[in-house]
Amino acid sequence: GRRRRGAQDRPAKAKQGAGRMPRSWPVLLWAPNVIGYVRIVLTFVGYHYAMHDWRLTVGTYVISQGLDAADGLAARLLGQSSTFGAVLDMVTDRASTTCLCIILGSLYPHLGAVLCALVTLDMFSHWYHMYASLKLGLGSHKECENALLRFYYKKPVLFVACAGTEFWYVAMYAAHFADAADYAGLVLRATLPIMLFKQVCNAVQLGVAMRIILEYDEQERQKAEKAA
Repeated sequence: GRRRRGAQDRPAKAKQGAGRMPRSWPVLLWAPNVIGYVRIVLTFVGYHYAMHDWRLTVGTYVISQGLDAADGLAARLLGQSSTFGAVLDMVTDRASTTCLCIILGSLYPHLGAVLCALVTLDMFSHWYHMYASLKLGLGSHKECENALLRFYYKKPVLFVACAGTEFWYVAMYAAHFADAADYAGLVLRATLPIMLFKQVCNAVQLGVAMRIILEYDEQERQKAEKAA
């Protein structure tokens, strides 16, 4: 299949931009990674006020998600792509959504099991797929031969799927507050198909990754039997 790389882990891009920024700086302080730290701080500010100020929470969360695109752009322009940054980006994405679901669970206790299922699918899918990609020696968790996943990981599709899903979560949060309920309800209905599409892709991604890892384990088992 065609090889693709994520914004944070493209060594070729890093070489092209290497002269634009002093690479002697510690990787910990590279601009894309600093953006990642800012994202984390913003989300936690929002979580702190989540039960009292929905505007602040929505604002900080949306800005944090918007910066998700900025760190990849900074990595390309400044030649500061790194494995540390790639992992930070992915973990921040997973953690921010999970924390928001914890808040949603407190606002909508009757949806607790549904929210837990969404978080579980998200975690399982991304980590199984990441590990399967590493076992295959691929450069990014976004590389796959499955037709649906190849379509899903096209940049415009991925952007719409991720942004739409995040807006669905945010709208669900805002809908709890009376002065935001009407607008939030419209956003919820508009983004629901996008959110469901992403869950289907997550499920397919999980299935593909499990198959790859099981095939790898079977090959290792057969090698061990032959060597015995």
